[in-house]
Amino acid sequence: MESEANFLESCLFFNTNGLSRYLLKIAEKEFKHLELSPAHASLLLLVYDTPGIGPKKLGAQLHLTPSTITRFVDALVKKGLVTKSSKGKTVIVTPTHKGLELKRSIAVAYKKLYLKYTKALGSQTANALSFSILQANKSLADYLDHSNENL
Repeated sequence: MESEANFLESCLFFNTNGLSRYLLKIAEKEFKHLELSPAHASLLLLVYDTPGIGPKKLGAQLHLTPSTITRFVDALVKKGLVTKSSKGKTVIVTPTHKGLELKRSIAVAYKKLYLKYTKALGSQTANALSFSILQANKSLADYLDHSNENL
């Protein structure tokens, strides 16, 4: 019989959640001075790269639900970092001048985050792990999209 410790050691769900919590602690420290959460900063990077992006594309790229995207965009609108407007039935999100002023600082915070976790893990391990998780996310998304099972 497998012990509880062995079960947890081999549980992808448990281990990825633990990894996520550790990375979030590091990320929150890097973004704190910007008064942004790492998730809000990620959304801003996508808006910088694709001004006029819609919430649906933001949600797909960030793997977040529509309601979460709405909350994030509304929070960034309140901070004056993005604008939200409608083009017919389509909502678009665009960076403001104030938002664009943070672009370099966000890039620097992400670079510091990368350097910290690669220092802890080693760059080869960090990059291989990132690629493996990316592939796993794609596989799980495909599974959920095509699954006939009740989840």
